Amino acid sequence: MAASAAKEKKVKIIASACGSGVNFVLGITKVLCGVYTNSIAIISDGVNNFGDVFSSAGAAVGFSLEGKKRSNFPSGLGRTEYAAELLMAVIIIAVGAVFAWQASDRFFYHPVVTFSWVQFGIIAATAAVKAGMAAGYAAVYRRYPSGVIKALVIDSILDACITLFTLVGLFLARYISFPADAAVGLAVSIIMIVQGIKLLFDAMYKLLGGRDERREKGLERLALDQKGVKGVRIRLYDCGAKRAEAYMRLDFEEWAGQEEILAAEETIKAVAEKYGIFVTYARIEEEI
Repeated sequence: MAASAAKEKKVKIIASACGSGVNFVLGITKVLCGVYTNSIAIISDGVNNFGDVFSSAGAAVGFSLEGKKRSNFPSGLGRTEYAAELLMAVIIIAVGAVFAWQASDRFFYHPVVTFSWVQFGIIAATAAVKAGMAAGYAAVYRRYPSGVIKALVIDSILDACITLFTLVGLFLARYISFPADAAVGLAVSIIMIVQGIKLLFDAMYKLLGGRDERREKGLERLALDQKGVKGVRIRLYDCGAKRAEAYMRLDFEEWAGQEEILAAEETIKAVAEKYGIFVTYARIEEEI
């Protein structure tokens, strides 16, 4: 079991770290192509990839800290991942706002966008790489389900679509006078800002100790499935994506004896621990 968990942790760290490196290369490539063609849309798309560098790196850090404990952090350092998400969200929003302003400015003056089939092909190749990254993350997710990996899958798919959208703007710039490049750049920037705001609120909710309804509901269903249990009260503390501590009070049917009570408690505790939830049972007089 320990070996399997170590392997899962290693695969997740390698996948997210490799994603960070690939995004860095893609970001540099797109920015250079954007500077060559004078396309704000391509430049903003490239900077979006630099945001993904931080998100993938933050995921790698979070995975590496899973399960680690210190004397002054007895519940582990899993919540570090949430702090990394918060920092990443602020960066994404700031960068998106800057490029939204620059794209809007281009509606009032129209700098020449230089079309090049070579640059067009390079950017198209980066979209293919992003699609390949989505497929790779999806393969990891199927083997080792994780909310963070799932987010990386969705982000990679969205980035590939954004890049294709940017290519359309670059191609149209050859034939129409309307500043399509500015419109696409503004659209990309707005998408970045919306993503950043959603990530910001999600990270703040977790850091401020918001209720983890998904794990609470799962624990409640598990408890009510046990023989003799008619009700349950739960107080759950989120210690990171892979760890939570729960205090439970079980209410049993009148006919339930000591054997049913012990069996239910042991089953709940054993199953919950498989999902990283460590259960402590409250005495009957304690309020949860």
